[in-house]
Amino acid sequence: MNILQVIYSLSQGGAERFVVNLSNELTEKGHKVTLCTFRDDETDPAMSFNLQFLNEKVHYVNLKISSGLSIKKINRIENLVKNTRPDIIHCHLNVIPYFYRLAVTNRKIKIFHTLHSLAEKTYGNKLQFYINKFFYTNLLIRPVTISRECQLSFEKLYKLPEVPNINNGCPEILPSPLFSKTKKEVAKYKTNTTEPVFVHVARFHPLKNQELLVDAFNKLAAVQNQFTLLIIGNGFDTPKGLELQRKACRNIHFLGLKPNVGDYLLCSDAFCLTSHYEGLPISLLEALSCGCVPICTAVGGITDVITNNRNGYLSSPSSETAYLEKLLFFMEYPKNITKSSLKEYFQQNYSMSICTNKYISLFEQ
Repeated sequence: MNILQVIYSLSQGGAERFVVNLSNELTEKGHKVTLCTFRDDETDPAMSFNLQFLNEKVHYVNLKISSGLSIKKINRIENLVKNTRPDIIHCHLNVIPYFYRLAVTNRKIKIFHTLHSLAEKTYGNKLQFYINKFFYTNLLIRPVTISRECQLSFEKLYKLPEVPNINNGCPEILPSPLFSKTKKEVAKYKTNTTEPVFVHVARFHPLKNQELLVDAFNKLAAVQNQFTLLIIGNGFDTPKGLELQRKACRNIHFLGLKPNVGDYLLCSDAFCLTSHYEGLPISLLEALSCGCVPICTAVGGITDVITNNRNGYLSSPSSETAYLEKLLFFMEYPKNITKSSLKEYFQQNYSMSICTNKYISLFEQ
């Protein structure tokens, strides 16, 4: 198949990393893939963070389209479609308004839209909701959800049953050339060799609820200060991000954006997310592939992946005390969940190969 993948940018983010991973895997399975992004990645290098992970076999096109919808921009996108002649157009995030016209005028091309979050978070305004519903209902654009929780939210919101659901996947995390250096770096943060290392991977954003994360670990330090928390992601240099850093205890280290996040996961014991909501975070799947025990808030697709006390720990998204209890339980019983069991669970359910095969089957229907 000839597949055109479309997303706003390849900036840091789970959806952006997923598109790269899926494009790579589709190419390895013998399909022709073009990955198209809109935002100018030359004037703003942050727009191309995940480009470094793209397989050279994938054809990459950056259209340098600014935000906002216009006929001129739609024409540019349709010219790309005309030149690449795809069998499948696979849209990610809220790019589908650019494809409304094409979906009506060219029925030979199948257009899919993967919703990377709960359904109510995936459209811009009420008018777009009704337009989307028309296209979804008539299969002019075919929706795909990324977790059972997201699927249920879609079916409830759009009153459309049996929408396809394909759980996110990711490649197995392997050590990069920077692993030895990273291992030494992490060791320097620890006060002793036996204390656990927690890691949080996310940009600074209110939806990620990092206030709760830092407050819970500050309280943990008051009762059990033998631990290290690594926070990896951008945006912590904003005024609110700097304020969060100032109030964090000495056990918490803000490392900024890292190209080798996998190395830090491989050097950690537990993975922390305190989000208000999620679709199905790629960072969680990467953590599982490294054997990091998830300690997360019970929101969105996280609850599809994690069963409390079996392959991770879940707490209320609004309770600092509940999250602290999970941290304390993990520290008291660190071997309750083994790394080997998490890696096996990942391989059986969330490998990139399994995920890609499901997309191929859907595209071929």
